[in-house]
Amino acid sequence: MIQILGVQEGQEHEAAIHLRRLMLNRWPDLAQSKVDIVKIFVGLKLYGYRVEDLDLVVIGNFASPRPFDVEFQFHPRDGEPFVPKSASVKNFALVVEVKSHDATGVRFENRVASVRYVRNGRSTWECVTEKNRTQMFEFKKYLSRQGVERVHVQDLVLFTGLRESDLPKRPHNCVAGDASFERVLNVLGQISRPVRKGSAVDLIFGSDDVFRELLSPNFPLFEELEPTPLDRRRMDMIAKRSLPDAWLDDLGERQVILKGRGGVGKTVIILQMAYRAYELRQLRSLVLTFNKALVADLRRTMALLGVPRGVGGGGIGVETVHSFFGRLMLGLGVINSYDGFLEGYDGHKATLLNYLESGAISPGDLDALRQRQPSDFDWDLVLVDEGQDWPRDEVAILRAVFGPDRLTVSDGVDQFVRESVADWSTGVGKSSLRARRLTRCMRMKANLAAFVGDMAVHLGLEGWDLEPNSEASGGRVIIVEGDLASDPAMIKRLCAEARDLGNYPVDMLACVPPSMVDPSGPDQLCRPASQFVKAGGEVWDGTSRDIREHFPTHRDQLRFVQYDSCRGLEGWTTINYELDGLWEYKRRQWLVERHTVDDLYQTADEMARAHASRWVMIPLTRSIDTLVINVGLQQSSFKEALLKTSAMRGDFVQWLRVPAQAEPAPQTFGSPP
Repeated sequence: MIQILGVQEGQEHEAAIHLRRLMLNRWPDLAQSKVDIVKIFVGLKLYGYRVEDLDLVVIGNFASPRPFDVEFQFHPRDGEPFVPKSASVKNFALVVEVKSHDATGVRFENRVASVRYVRNGRSTWECVTEKNRTQMFEFKKYLSRQGVERVHVQDLVLFTGLRESDLPKRPHNCVAGDASFERVLNVLGQISRPVRKGSAVDLIFGSDDVFRELLSPNFPLFEELEPTPLDRRRMDMIAKRSLPDAWLDDLGERQVILKGRGGVGKTVIILQMAYRAYELRQLRSLVLTFNKALVADLRRTMALLGVPRGVGGGGIGVETVHSFFGRLMLGLGVINSYDGFLEGYDGHKATLLNYLESGAISPGDLDALRQRQPSDFDWDLVLVDEGQDWPRDEVAILRAVFGPDRLTVSDGVDQFVRESVADWSTGVGKSSLRARRLTRCMRMKANLAAFVGDMAVHLGLEGWDLEPNSEASGGRVIIVEGDLASDPAMIKRLCAEARDLGNYPVDMLACVPPSMVDPSGPDQLCRPASQFVKAGGEVWDGTSRDIREHFPTHRDQLRFVQYDSCRGLEGWTTINYELDGLWEYKRRQWLVERHTVDDLYQTADEMARAHASRWVMIPLTRSIDTLVINVGLQQSSFKEALLKTSAMRGDFVQWLRVPAQAEPAPQTFGSPP
């Protein structure tokens, strides 16, 4: 039996039909076999992985090995290359990249294949061999996360527009459109390290048990990513044509700076810009952020929208700043490997900037890098999230690589978490700079925006100019005293209330302090997530580094992140654990750090309080409908601000207390480093 699953149109589907035809030409009985199974997955999505789109994944397993004729010298896993007298195949797992370019659009350098794309009137060559190899490794990571370890996966490039005579001398992993399936098996005999048995060779990619699991109808190879109503709302906001044309006309012509406080929708606006640039002009946009949890969230949205990342036809990529600069340094020879990369990050940045400013790395070198690795570096636009936190050297590097005209910067007013605020306007002429101020709250319902504004006043933050959105009425605030982590039943009630309104747990967001994270714990979950799972809930725990790399794929997963990773995220309901502890921790942390203090204008304690207050405004502005604030039983400056604000807004603020029997000893943040 041969099944074609997944996308039912396009060149990848046509390639799947072509492969099925080749297999049936060799083994006609395979069509009706109930014990020999081949599945061809078209357009497989690896949600949350570095490479998300796989053209074809071909998995086959036979009850008994099927013989085929030998054409080439084979390269067994043990011993020297030889020409076997006979060969058979027991099973195989292939990740196939499909290219329809003709001979003028393909080049080979030492058996490494590249394909040409014409973008903005300029030819760009993408190394398809390296891309396909990366796909294979990412697919193996995916299988490993599903518990499938001991299986060989082979990367293969199918050029449907070439003939075998157009390809270089073998061995290599490319096959042409006129190749038979027997030729494909011979190629595997050369590159897949087959098992030698005397003068015979068997192609065996894993055990029968492994392949039965892979081919089982219950194996989540085609797991659907189902959008929630809130996902659809966000997708509609990104895709709708609401941005003024003048805002789009600036893209690529001048540097754009979007200024606004938390909640005005800066992240959505930069995604709107990137999406419109892709839709109207087929441009490639790179979104950069410091926040890994936000990367996962934005990649989920791009996957739901079906926006590609690839070089051909434009698209949108989302990366962390450190990931992008690491690849840039490696590509330009500043570093030779990622060993000790983060420990030496500041020194590597200084070296790279010195090379760029001195001319040791020239514009020609940058162009050559874009030609070699277009998928990673050939971007038409670069959109910077939370630009206020960028160090001066990183701003300078990004400008040197892309120029200011290709940059759009989201600047969160009062949301900076470093000592100084990045200046993106220095060195850019007025005619080359466009600043836009955003004041209308686009995330929070009107009640929440009013509550947060009052909190800003009572916390001593001046000039809070967030304008409530009168079109989004409603919203409520729940303040919970005590150890909320020990009361998962309350969180389950909040999930049920969200469901009653058509939302799902994945639409919610729970933020936790570092004191609640124990990576050495038995389940590797933060304490509130662990308690929620024990109560029967499902979670996506972004406090775990391994999980944070991949976005949630189930609507029933409640998202957990640390406070440091909550910027840019949003939730229908947000739950802020020990928020008074966060305020106090950030205040004390600021005091033990080395800061310049001018007592003529502000005391050190006043500056520390302002820093802590700016910090807590970030999680306070993540909610859409319901804001849950958890505080301890002890008195604090933050709690006093809450009491004053709740007294003013008692019509929609509810103050609760965790039952006494659920309260262990109070958790603390500990001493700052």
